[in-house]
Order: sequence, then C-alpha cells, then structure tokens
Amino acid sequence: MLGKYCILGACLAEIVFFLYKTGEAMLDAIIRPFVISAVCKDLTRDMVIVSHAWTPRQVLFMNGTLDPCEYLQELPGLEGPVQTRAATFLMFYRILVNIPAVVLGLFCGAWSDRTGRKLPMMIPSIGSTLAVLLYMLGIVLEEHTLMIIMFGALIQGILGKSSVITMAVNSYISDTTFHEDRTRKLGKLLAMNFFGLFLGGLQDISSLQVSLVVVSIFHAASLLTVVLCMDESIHDKLPSEEGFDPKYNTQPGLFSLQGVKESVRSLVKPREDGKRTIVLVAFVGMFLNQICKVGEQDVTVLFVQKPPLSWEPSGYGYLSSVDYAGMGLCLLLLLPVLSTFLHINDMVIVLIGLTCKLVRTVWAGFCTQTWMVYVSVVIGSAAGIITSGLRSILSKAVNEDETGKVFALASSAETAAKLIGSVVFVNIYAATLDIWPGVAYISAAMVTLVLIILMVWLYKDQQLVSKYRFSSSWNNGAVATTNFPTIREPEQEETDREFESLLPLSASSASLIALPATSPCE
Repeated sequence: MLGKYCILGACLAEIVFFLYKTGEAMLDAIIRPFVISAVCKDLTRDMVIVSHAWTPRQVLFMNGTLDPCEYLQELPGLEGPVQTRAATFLMFYRILVNIPAVVLGLFCGAWSDRTGRKLPMMIPSIGSTLAVLLYMLGIVLEEHTLMIIMFGALIQGILGKSSVITMAVNSYISDTTFHEDRTRKLGKLLAMNFFGLFLGGLQDISSLQVSLVVVSIFHAASLLTVVLCMDESIHDKLPSEEGFDPKYNTQPGLFSLQGVKESVRSLVKPREDGKRTIVLVAFVGMFLNQICKVGEQDVTVLFVQKPPLSWEPSGYGYLSSVDYAGMGLCLLLLLPVLSTFLHINDMVIVLIGLTCKLVRTVWAGFCTQTWMVYVSVVIGSAAGIITSGLRSILSKAVNEDETGKVFALASSAETAAKLIGSVVFVNIYAATLDIWPGVAYISAAMVTLVLIILMVWLYKDQQLVSKYRFSSSWNNGAVATTNFPTIREPEQEETDREFESLLPLSASSASLIALPATSPCE
C-alpha cells in the first residue's frame, strides 16, 4: 500500500480513530435534536401557532403564522408530549445502534485474528456514511423521518459502530508494538478518542444538512486513510502452541459460533504464571470502570441543572469539552512520562488513575458551586489512563493470536456497560434525589474503591509470582538465563497433557533427533 508515503505514517491507527471518533461525536450530538424535531413535526403536522394558540394549518395565510416546533419551550402543553415520545425514540435509537454492534464485535474478534484488522476498521465508517445518507433522506421525506432515523441507526449497529473499530485499532496497535512501548501507544490511541469527542462536541448544529455533510467527510477520510495508507498487520497468522485447537484449520467464517467460543475461551482458559487471573481482572476492571464513567456522565447532566448549581443546558457541553480535553492531554503528556521515562508498572499506572477517579467522584457529590464542578473534572483528568493501562495489561497477558478475541470481548462489554451504567446510576440518582443528590457519586466511588483493592491485590500477587520464579531460578542455578521456570496452574498442566496426547506418534517417540543449540540448522 501507500503507507510508507503517507504523512505521519507511524500514527495511522491514531489518525483513523481520531477521524472516526470526531465524526461519531458530531453525529451523536446531531441525533438528539433531530429526533426531538422529527417527533414534534409528527405531532403537529397539521398545526401552526397563531397568537400562541394551536390552529389548523389552513390559516397559514392569515395573520402571520409560526411553526410550533420552533417555539416549543413557550408551549408547555406541547413540550411534555414531545419530550416523552422523543425519549422513547431515543431509547430505541440507542438499542438499535448498540446491541447489533455488540453482537458483531463478538464475531469479529476471532475473525480478525485470521484475516486482518483493516476491514473491521473500515466497516463502521461505511455504516455511519450510509446512515448519514438516510438521515439526509429523512429531512426530505418528513412524513417518514422517524422511521428513517431508526433504520439508519440499525445500519450503524449492524456494521459495528465504535465497538468494532475500537477492537480493530487496539488489536492493530498490539500487533505492531513491543511490550515496553505498548502502554504509551494505547494511551495515545485513547487520547485521540477524547480529542475526537472534544472536537465533535464543539460543532454548531444550526444547519442540520451542513452538519451531516461534515460528518460524512470525517468518516470518508477515516475510510480512505485505512484503504490507501495502512498496511495489514496480520499475515496468515497461525495459533501459538499454547491452546492449539486441531479444529482451528477449518477456518470458520465471520458469523461462526466457533469464533465466539474461541473468544470466550481466550478469556477464561488456563495460562502460565497465573495470567488468567490478570486477564479476568483487567476485563472486569474495564467493564466496571466504563459503567461508572457513563453513569457519572448521565448523573452530572441532571445534577448541574438543579439548584444550587442551576446551569443552563449548554453548560454541560462546555464541561464535557473540558473533561475530554483534560483526559486527552493527560494521556499524551502524563502517561508517556509514567510508562516510558519512569518505567512504572502498568498496574501502578492504573492505580494512579483509579485514585484520581476516586477523589473526583467523592468531591463531585459535594459540589455546590460551579468552580467546584470544574475542579472535580481537572482532578479526574488522570482517570483517562485507567483504560489504556488495563488494555495494555490485557494485551500483554494473552498470546499474539488472541488479541483480536480479547479486545472484541472487551469492546463489546464496554458498549454494553454504556447501557447498564446509564440505567443503574440514573435510577440511583432519581431514587435518592430527595435524600441527597450526591448518593449516585458516592456509589460510583465505592465501585472505584473496589477496583483499587482488586488492583492492589493483583499487583501483590504478581510480585509474589515474580519472587517465586526468581527464587526457583536461583535454586536451579539459572539466574542468568531468561528462560525462567514457570508457575503453572493445575488446569494448564491438564491442558498440556491433552495437547501432548494429540501429537503424532513420531513426535513423541525416542527416534526424534534433538539438535544442539549451536546447530547450523537453527
């Protein structure tokens, strides 16, 4: 391909993700007012305003009439039904755009480990572009706008949305980096996510058509960057010896249940040095962190609009922009210092982020003034390093041919967490509003505290594993070698015996010739 001729060739995955996330953030910002407008027009199709009263559209030529949807806040009798019905359609939109993406992500992980990462990077941009074309059609066909919006959401979901491209770019980074540089690269990738959300939130949506065209340009740019500039990171990879499955050679297709089974097995199968525990803790950590993150965002929207803060609706948009920019800067500036220059362990990096998140959530529950809210956001900016640290831990604990599988599961779980987090924490907020509005934040802080305890335990456990390996190597007189004996879980030993029983007879017979390490055949 043209990768070697492209500007910033070493950052292509980050560029692709930034372009996609910017377009996605713009589209998400467009959808809510678009749905509200479509619902209002559907309810008032034959009505106009004459002297602030509802009137049949036949008087359009009399007394200078107005469209009621343009003055919705001045008509409380209309605003209530519009908000109620719009909330229902927005819920359907979220379901249609997320659930199919989660399902496709589960299938796509194992498939991309065999066929490559480029196609999964392209499919979501294609889906978003097709959805934008449908939304433009909905502007013209006003009688069917709502159904067209729902169909566009379904197209986005079926073609993966952010769930699939997140899996693909994270797997691509893992394929093309060494362990010591992976945390920094994954952090840079997540920074592009935040900067994309920041830029997408700054748009002016006064012109719906222009905004949709800009969204399609960003997605087209992301698609062309993948097609023209990126080289494939997977080249007929074979599975590693650990966990080798004789049925692997059947090469199942994209929608094969075998691929899903392989993905789940990569998460729970026994591994050397207790790495299965690392994989499970990292996976659960990402899931719970995402639940708290989304829940906190949804609660903050409501929290800042009630007394004593009483913000305007636009105030939360500015707060989100500061939040995304702060987390992006921490990932670009703080994470490289911790990982590359100070060589701090990934688990310690995650603990630093969790500690900042804990302080932020506790502080947020007691905010009574605007400056306090912004201080909580600044304190919590370092929480952006949590996800990149956990992803790095996850990728280093699995085999190279399993990165797509585990990132697919992680990405699907994070997408599902968005729905769970919103439902759980908004309901906590609603149930405790009369008691104390900060209960939802304290609930998030308690979950964060559990994660801190879990990560401290994992770090201590891995320290003991490393000490045991070193001690065993010392006793065997092999301190100088890098081939340390490994601690094996009981299930792993059983798996190895099963594997050996599958070997051909000649592979285990005494007739095999063992070549010395200095053999010229090596």
